[in-house]
Amino acid sequence: MIAFSIFRHRKAQNLPAKDRPVAVIDAGHGSFTPLGIIDVGASHYGLKESEIVLDIALRTQRHLEAKGWVVVTTRDGPWTPFTLSQRSKLANSVQADVFVSLHLNSHTSRRAHGLMVFYWRPEDKQLAEMLQNRLSEKLGLRNRGIKAEPFAVLVWSPVPAVLIELAFISNRYEARRLSNPQFREKAAKALSDVLDEWHSQKQEALQ
Repeated sequence: MIAFSIFRHRKAQNLPAKDRPVAVIDAGHGSFTPLGIIDVGASHYGLKESEIVLDIALRTQRHLEAKGWVVVTTRDGPWTPFTLSQRSKLANSVQADVFVSLHLNSHTSRRAHGLMVFYWRPEDKQLAEMLQNRLSEKLGLRNRGIKAEPFAVLVWSPVPAVLIELAFISNRYEARRLSNPQFREKAAKALSDVLDEWHSQKQEALQ
């Protein structure tokens, strides 16, 4: 108990760079198609998925760095040179502790709404559940549960990895929320808080 208490009060900002947690934040889409066109993902109500998730990814980066994390993003603009497998393999190159891919959901039914987290490896299920439950609660979004899916960025990741479908860009109400910078900031802060808590719990378990 004493060791755990001491660990909780060791701020990541005070740790040497080599001891700081590392996250790879992947803003979904942004790759070039075979026709040389940038893949922007789903588009509804004047919003582009690739632009919204990039904004949230960069906000998340700032929040995590303020907590002492080292954060690597797969893109900081409209496009990325990385293929899907290269995005997740980047986590190995930088010796990351976690890989998070951000997306927005879309459906032919405009009524579909809520948040969903995907994972692939059984050992990543706990992280997926934690993100699913905490983000749904903090953001007031329907909890659609977690699901194991062999998405390329998850299959190729050598570290704990999740893919978050934050909300439905095809749902008018959620699209309106996504268009609001305050909501995107709230989502980024919530994501950074959960990741930081997850990492702290993981480190405590090693004590």
